[in-house]
Amino acid sequence: MSKHFQSVNNLFRDFTINLFAGFFVAAIPSILGGNPWWSILVFVLLLIASILYLLFSKYKRLFKLMKACDPAYYYSFDLAENSKVYSEVKDSFCYLGISANSILELFRKWISENPPVNNYFFLLMNPESAKLKQQIAFEKGVGLDTRLDAHWSSSNTQLSQMIEDQLEAEKERIQGAIKVLKNLSIYKEGKLKIRLYKEFIPWWMYLIDDKKIYLGILEKGRRGQESPVMIMTKHPDFPSPWDPFKNTWDRMWADADKVV
Repeated sequence: MSKHFQSVNNLFRDFTINLFAGFFVAAIPSILGGNPWWSILVFVLLLIASILYLLFSKYKRLFKLMKACDPAYYYSFDLAENSKVYSEVKDSFCYLGISANSILELFRKWISENPPVNNYFFLLMNPESAKLKQQIAFEKGVGLDTRLDAHWSSSNTQLSQMIEDQLEAEKERIQGAIKVLKNLSIYKEGKLKIRLYKEFIPWWMYLIDDKKIYLGILEKGRRGQESPVMIMTKHPDFPSPWDPFKNTWDRMWADADKVV
């Protein structure tokens, strides 16, 4: 199985070995013939051959996989970046997040100023889900291994009350977002669909045209707007990091409750 394992570290190791091997092999003509130009020519040819071998043979799949993951990575995703994302949408727009509160106005502005696409999907957290409290606690710095029971609350009175207050506010934001979305013309036309999920999710997601994913990685103790964002694209020839997140979206959408 190890012969099928590929990594950037192995690529660097193999390239270094080939580089030094090529240097020593290239030195032979100079030693035997006394002409350094033959050594330079042999070294260059061996270096080119080595790169071509690594690129198109041994590490071909690794390079394809690296290409499948868009090189862009945001350390923090400013709200202004959302408009750039919306401009990429041609056919379908999917959103996964707790309440969509931070993007709602920008989303309304986008659809009011541009022709509608075929489909919009919003997957928001069910305001009655027991996991909503865990989601808020995680943002406040509470680890996932912590049981938010009465004993914990009595030992962390101030933080517990802060979480409870935030919980009620978040429920209202989710309900408010649903009302806003249901009042949009695209919802009344059947282009926008809304569902509610119940599980804890350590990320938010944009899925664009079933081809590209923006994944906001939620960090313990930080707000979602401050999340680093990873970009993944669908690869037509083999599975890539895009696939498991797309499969997660499909599973969650199928299991979620419909908003009517």
